[in-house]
Order: sequence, then C-alpha cells, then structure tokens
Amino acid sequence: MRQYKRGVAMFLTFQVRHFASLALFLCTMTVRAQTDRAHELASQASSQVAADCQNVTTLADCHPGKPAGCSNAAHPRYDAYLNFLKNQQPGRNTPPNRVLNITDLISLEDKIPAGISRSNHAQFSDQLADLGNSLGEGNIYAVVGYLYFVENTAITSHHRGETCNCQLRGNSTFDYHLGIGFDATLAQEISSNTPPVHDPKNPGPAEQSSVVAEMTPHTRDAKWTVARLNRQRGKQVKVVGQLALDNMHANTNEDCAFSDEPGGSCWRATAWEIHPVTQFFVCKVGKTCSADSPDSDWVRLEDLP
Repeated sequence: MRQYKRGVAMFLTFQVRHFASLALFLCTMTVRAQTDRAHELASQASSQVAADCQNVTTLADCHPGKPAGCSNAAHPRYDAYLNFLKNQQPGRNTPPNRVLNITDLISLEDKIPAGISRSNHAQFSDQLADLGNSLGEGNIYAVVGYLYFVENTAITSHHRGETCNCQLRGNSTFDYHLGIGFDATLAQEISSNTPPVHDPKNPGPAEQSSVVAEMTPHTRDAKWTVARLNRQRGKQVKVVGQLALDNMHANTNEDCAFSDEPGGSCWRATAWEIHPVTQFFVCKVGKTCSADSPDSDWVRLEDLP
C-alpha cells in the first residue's frame, strides 16, 4: 500500500510539473509572438512595391486590396513599406507590450537611422524592428498623456488623398491625427478653450510638444468621431496602437525632436507615431490616471457620449 501511495504521489508530482512547464511554455510563446510582430512585418518589407490605383474607387477596394496603398500617378513613387505599416489592422483588443513613457519616446529619436529618407524605409526595417529595451517598430504599445488636438485630415488636406488610402477623397477615407502631450498645465488650458484648427503651417506648443497618433479609416470604430474626440480635449487618455516611424517627417523642418526650445517650422515632437490606433481610453471623471492605473479607471472612447 505504501509503495502504491508513493507511486501515485510521484505520478501526480510529475503531472503538476509537466502542466506547469507547459503553461509556462505557452505563456512564453504568446508573449514572444506578440513581441515578434515587429520582425514578422520587417520580413515582408522587401516585397512591398508602389502600385497604380487603377480601378480603386472605394475604401473597400483599397483595404485590404492595396496593402501598400497606391497612386494615381503614371509612375507611382512613394514609400511602399511605410504605407504597408500604416495600413496594418492589428486586432482591436491586442494588449500592448508595455506603456511607453516620455523617456522612451525621447530615446527613440536617437534610434532614427541617419540614412533614412522619404522613400527608403524598407532598407532599415530589420534595424527598426529591434531597437533595444524591448522596443520595435510594428509592435503594439500604449502611451498615457493628454489629448491636445484632433485633426480631421480630410479638412486640413483639402481632400487631397494620401497614397496609403489609395488617394481617395471621400470624407470617410482620411486619417484622424491626434496630438498626445504630457504637460498637465497646457492640457488644462486646452480643455478651457474652444478647439483651434490644427494647422501644421502655424505650429504652437500643442503641436511641437506632442506625439502624433493616427486613427485610420478602415480600422477605427464607427463611434470614434471627431466630435466625440474633441469632447475629450485636455483630458488624460491612454492610446494603444502600433509603433511606427513616419520617415516622411524625419527631418528638422518637421520633427522638433523633443527640443526644449523648438523653433522654425517644426510641428511635431517626434517622427515616431502610434499608427494605427487600436484602442482609445479616457480617464474616468474623479480619477487621476497613470500608466499603472487599473482598467477600471479608464473608459473606452466608444462608450462615451
């Protein structure tokens, strides 16, 4: 009997250890799959090519029909891999790898490859996928800050379509640009004033000190309207989405690079973006939120009036 009990105990111990090891393995594989999204996208960089729009007339034709976008030009020339990144459709509830703080975002400026231009993103895809400190272009992150401004690019571009959205010109075929900043005092000033029209040609503190997050027309929730977003201006928000370098703006004329005294025409704190946005949360009334706040302290944008 004692031998029997000892045998059962040994069997149960083995089973527990086996299942514990299996659970750890599966957990590790899940995290690895999440964090390796950057390398999976980078592996497709060389196959992205600029395309002619031909018969693309609707958003449904464009996405997912043209994963790298397209142009109406006779000889399309644009950064196909950049468009490929912008047009990704990560799962709406994909959890972020972690929260990026302002120190992370400042450090990313130093990671911008010296030779990158407006049209050669693919050449640096492997380098950008492995930025160190668990950072990689294409991975999903969260940023906690304040909503400084909301820009409907259909209006500010005068309906000049972008190649990532197949140069379509309908009201619902443009991205929304959001300015996410980190100054509580500036946020309070913004929430107390009528929202000005965001104008990159005449940037102010709200533009020059904020990170751009973009809601794309084929991925944003139907309730993510400009009106609903504008009602959250100045409030604490948490934005979740894909980290991407918009190399079109990686130049000193546009990228303020988190300068303490930005000058000239620069109109964004960094060329790095959260693009596309997959989740947007607003800190609940009466709460003071932070990167460590529980989910119960946040409310989804689509659940707000």
